Amino acid sequence: MKKYIYLLITILTFSQMSLATTYTGEVTKIDQNQSNQVIDSKTKNGVEFAKISIPQKNFRTYTDANGNFELPNVQIQQPTILNIEKEGYRPFSLTINKGSNIAATPMKIEIAKNEPMDIAIDTEILHLGDDSFSKNSANAADFKLKSIGPYYSKDFNMNSEAKHRANYLVIGSIVGLDTKLAKSMGQNRITTRAYAEPAQIYFNGKKIGELTINGDNQRIKIPNSLIVSNAPNQLTIKTGRNMFAKDHIDYDDIEIMNLSILSE
Repeated sequence: MKKYIYLLITILTFSQMSLATTYTGEVTKIDQNQSNQVIDSKTKNGVEFAKISIPQKNFRTYTDANGNFELPNVQIQQPTILNIEKEGYRPFSLTINKGSNIAATPMKIEIAKNEPMDIAIDTEILHLGDDSFSKNSANAADFKLKSIGPYYSKDFNMNSEAKHRANYLVIGSIVGLDTKLAKSMGQNRITTRAYAEPAQIYFNGKKIGELTINGDNQRIKIPNSLIVSNAPNQLTIKTGRNMFAKDHIDYDDIEIMNLSILSE
C-alpha cells in the first residue's frame, strides 16, 4: 500500500524517511538522533505530560518534562491512528502508515493551544458500519471496536459570533474507507470491482460534504446560513454503502477520531 498523509483537503504524499518528521501541514527534517517529541506550535517548547495513544493497539504513554516520548518497537501493518491529548490544546491525531517502524523513525509533532471559539465534538475513536467486512477492506485487521451503527450524531451549541466567522468541521483522522477513490489510491486490497459510497456529512440535516479518502485533518466548511446561534446544532456522519451488494445493505466499516469545529 502506498503511504499517504492528508492535511486539510489537499492530499500531501511523501515517502517514509529515515530522518525524523514533523507533522504540521508540511514535512521537516530534523536530527535523526532526536527522540519523538510533542512541541507547542508557537513556542516550539516541549509539551509535558501529553497523552500519546494508539487506540487500535491498546497502547498509551505520556511525554516527559521536555515533551519526549517512546513508542514500542513494532511494525504497523495497516494505517493506524496515533492520538495526542493535552488539556488546553486542540485534539491532534495522525495516521501511521504500513511499514512504518515508529520506534526507529523519530517524530516531532506540533500541537496548537485551544482558541476560545473551538468546539471539541468528540475525541474518542468511533467505529461506524455493521461489523461485516472483507479481510481485504481498508484497515480490517486493525478494527478493535464494535460498530455503533451506520451513522453518528451529536448535538452542540454555537454562539452568535460563529455566524460572522469561517467555521470548519475538522476530522482528525479517518481510516477504513473503501470508496472508489480510496481503492484507486491503494488504500485497500480489494481485488474485485466492489467499492463503497463516500461517507456523508450533514449539519442540521443538510449535507455539507463527503469523505472519500482516508487520512488526517480533513476540513469541511460549514455554511453560516445553517448555524443556529445559542441553541443546539447537530452534526451527523453517515458511512457509505457497498455499491455492489445486491441482496442486502452492506455498510462500509470505518473508524474516525477527533471531531472538532474551528472558527477562523
